[in-house]
Amino acid sequence: MFAEQYNAMVVSGRSDSAYQYILEQLERLDALQDKRICDVGCGQGELSYRLSGRGAHVTGVDLSGKLLEFAKRKTEAVTWIQDDAMTLSQLPSGSYDVAVSSVMLVDVPDHLAVFQSVHRILKPDGIMIWAITHPCFQSPFSSPLGDGARIVKDYVEQFWKSEGSGTIRSTLGAYHRPLAQYLNDFIATGFSILRVDEPARLDTSVDNLPLLFAAVGRKIS
Repeated sequence: MFAEQYNAMVVSGRSDSAYQYILEQLERLDALQDKRICDVGCGQGELSYRLSGRGAHVTGVDLSGKLLEFAKRKTEAVTWIQDDAMTLSQLPSGSYDVAVSSVMLVDVPDHLAVFQSVHRILKPDGIMIWAITHPCFQSPFSSPLGDGARIVKDYVEQFWKSEGSGTIRSTLGAYHRPLAQYLNDFIATGFSILRVDEPARLDTSVDNLPLLFAAVGRKIS
């Protein structure tokens, strides 16, 4: 059920903002053509597919075998691996130029373990780019007011599920963490932050606030 929901969401274009941001940053860094890129939490493979189409040598990793079935139908140019993002146990150390993560860190109970695993598989000076739903505005206690604004009633670390049914977050839920926790853990793992961004929301029908927060870092130790 979840895999079908997720695939339908990606096909609808609702993940394009994160994909576009990651691709733009890689182009800015000249980190696409012939680079070895690991798409951590690749889902049904759309971002991996786009990266491969721009000349990168891509490995797509996801824990869901069902999502990887969708991915394998998309292209054979990507190496698809079923593995846990918190360990990346099947990937050798120091073997990738770049790692990307598109709205996946909110799906795992230990985001720090993901940072550490990515740090391990990256070459010296390797790049990690990650995007998450914005923890300030996309949270359990954030509600649209109908005028383009939101009210935020709380801002604490917790696991949550949205109300209703038939959506990704009502099915899968998410781990909400304060923004400072992501950034401080990223730095503590051994990354220097090159830039942070709040990519523009493509659909402003609900509110005008950033949907995503994203960061670009370089492995320094």
